[in-house]
Amino acid sequence: MKRTVTKYLSFILLVCMIALGACSGTRIVTMNAMRPAEITFPSYANTIVIVDRSKFDKNAVNIVEGILTGEMPGEDKAGVQATMMAFQNQLMASPRFHTKVASEQLIGNSITSAFPAALPWLKVEQMASRYGAEILIAIEIFDTDFVITNGKRKVKKQIEEDGVKKEIEVDEYYAEGVGNLTIGFRVYDPKEKTIVDQQLFSKSNTWQAAGKSAKDALAGLIAKSDATRYMGKIAGSDYAYKIAPMPIRISREFYSKSKKVPEIAAGSRLADINDWQGSANKWESGLSHAATKEAGYLCYNIAISYEVMGELETAKTWADRAYVDYGNKKARDYSATLNRRMYQEQRVQEQMK
Repeated sequence: MKRTVTKYLSFILLVCMIALGACSGTRIVTMNAMRPAEITFPSYANTIVIVDRSKFDKNAVNIVEGILTGEMPGEDKAGVQATMMAFQNQLMASPRFHTKVASEQLIGNSITSAFPAALPWLKVEQMASRYGAEILIAIEIFDTDFVITNGKRKVKKQIEEDGVKKEIEVDEYYAEGVGNLTIGFRVYDPKEKTIVDQQLFSKSNTWQAAGKSAKDALAGLIAKSDATRYMGKIAGSDYAYKIAPMPIRISREFYSKSKKVPEIAAGSRLADINDWQGSANKWESGLSHAATKEAGYLCYNIAISYEVMGELETAKTWADRAYVDYGNKKARDYSATLNRRMYQEQRVQEQMK
């Protein structure tokens, strides 16, 4: 069963690691959180079906242009399949949606970067009903190219002659492939008969290979089909992040030692064993005899402990106190960070309904 939002947000702040910080006297704690999606779907939308709508239309006016540029119809079908699978796999990380992949391929536009006319709503309703989905996402553009250049260059190489190591220059043949992908997603809501989203993305990547000859270099270069699948996977994963709340890892730095206030180090040791309530209590006990600077450290640390425990309002109260009462400048920025996080948590809650 899908994990519920309660399981994500009640103990989502389970600590994953406490490590020494970059500078002496601080430590880093990392924790899980949820990042809201860019798009909020209606509450009835629980299942998504994604379909390949990049099948080439033989009557398209751009067929001649496509053939002249070497982009043959159907050449990128495997790339679209890789995109859809990456989309489905990435959404498994989110508790928001259940995802299905349609087996059929619909006519769309795999040649140019222009969206085709929207699918008829009757077709959308039929597809959604067939797969038990409330939302249909179609990949309606999938246009790729792969440009290869090659040549020869001088490189330095270590050799050994008569037991003596030395560096010489030798010829090296290289090949470089630049892959480009233009992909278009369109999201249909058949219940409301609205286009929820329509996005055109461009992805590119560069691959290199080298060898003792031009033939060796070209043989070592990634194949166009593999490059297309690679870029498609990235596009599919990226779009999943756009439409669904996703777990992310965040990190916070806190004070771990002080020569004047032993409670700072004692609280840090409790944090080492994941006793964050104990840490908060220990740090708070040091406030009665701490100077202004160290009191700011203690309040800041207490704020961190409450964020780790998922009590964001309490964390913000302590961060504000660290800045207002004791002038800790880091706490001012941290308070703003907590404000953003609380806003994001609220959006996640809304999106998970």
